[in-house]
Amino acid sequence: MSVLFYKRPDYIEKLDGPLDSSSCQKYSERAACSRALIPESLSFDNVINGKTLPPMSLKDFMDYLVYIAYDAENLQFYLWHQEYTKKFEALPEAVKCLSPECEAGALPPSFGRAAAGRIPQRAAFSLDIKAMGTFYNDASSDSPTSSTSLAQSPHILTKEQELVMSCMSTKDEPDWEAFSIQPFRNDVRKIMACYIEPGSDRELNLSHRDRQNIKQQIQHTTHPSAFGPIIEVISATLRNQSHPNFIRWSMCNGNRPRVIALRGIAISVISITTVLGVILAVSHVSRWYRILCLPFLWFGIANIVASYKGLCILLYRRNTRESRPWELDGSDTTLLEAGRAQSSLPQTPPYIHTPMPSVPSVNTYDTDFCPSSFFDDHLSTFGPSNKRFHEEQWYTRWTNRPWWRKLKIKKLKVQEEGLRLMQAKIVKQADWWATIVAVPLIVALVALPKGNFF
Repeated sequence: MSVLFYKRPDYIEKLDGPLDSSSCQKYSERAACSRALIPESLSFDNVINGKTLPPMSLKDFMDYLVYIAYDAENLQFYLWHQEYTKKFEALPEAVKCLSPECEAGALPPSFGRAAAGRIPQRAAFSLDIKAMGTFYNDASSDSPTSSTSLAQSPHILTKEQELVMSCMSTKDEPDWEAFSIQPFRNDVRKIMACYIEPGSDRELNLSHRDRQNIKQQIQHTTHPSAFGPIIEVISATLRNQSHPNFIRWSMCNGNRPRVIALRGIAISVISITTVLGVILAVSHVSRWYRILCLPFLWFGIANIVASYKGLCILLYRRNTRESRPWELDGSDTTLLEAGRAQSSLPQTPPYIHTPMPSVPSVNTYDTDFCPSSFFDDHLSTFGPSNKRFHEEQWYTRWTNRPWWRKLKIKKLKVQEEGLRLMQAKIVKQADWWATIVAVPLIVALVALPKGNFF
């Protein structure tokens, strides 16, 4: 009986105002019922770690956040922080000591007496050329020199060792020259300019208080824990609001025009069948002919129930789905195969972190400059604003396309078995409700005596 009352994960509306702990708590409470409806194979962690297949892959999740939910910057920042944490933990211990960890609700220790015990005496002098080249950003503009020039200029290495030793000085004020040699300092500046600063290209929806706290912490350290407060908020939002809504949306295997057309066809079939049943009931023909109305009535009711939840039974039985508008190229018939190859080759994780580009500024894109390569992969850490997808070619083609042409577009195979299992429950529910409603009605129709009006 549970199949009869099965429902998709509830839609969780986005709360007004900036993200904070109170909004995360509300999201968690609203998502409590939805968690039980999502199979473990489609969990948030599996999607993020690339363990799901299209149309439930990480790239599909990102596309949903860009084109449907309009808050892709949360996932983009979350993926960057995951990769940044791995890079930071891979650094030599002596280099990591340059960026002390932040404690909850407190600033990290400054480069004074408080930081002296965190840097080993021998480690300070054991920083060789390889170690110093590790935490600089591939000869970025912030580094005093590249690793090649370090090898050629031993005097510079001595200066760097002196800066490290200044961390163990007895003065309590921050040594800003020492801060400049902290690992990944240039990367952090780019992230601040792209995600934290007000008016930035991919500005996160943070409160003024959280934004100022992050700025203050970043002035003292580049440790991943400096982003801890906002990462907790973003992670909770992605898990309890974005992910359940993505699962609910992905269960629909047809676009809106197709679903509306399917409902219209189902209602028409039910109406015609009802009229036919009345005509047979008042005529002089045998009552058994009225049984012919059963399959048509069953078909109409089943499709009404399924289409109410955005599912086309015909596409489900063919194990296909309609392409999303942004998955079509100029011909409107060919899939953009990036990240969705329908081959027998082993599937690889859809997300591979790309190196952070060395650009003068990530917040100064020309508003008239919109190459398609920027929009090919929204998983990139840096890029133009996510709100600029209206400039993509598919958007103009799709909005100008007549609605009847939207009913016939490219069909793709559903590869994720977890999604198929959720769709199967909806199809079974539609079949059961169609049987429960149609069979008694037809039985009652057959039981009526002949009208013999004609």
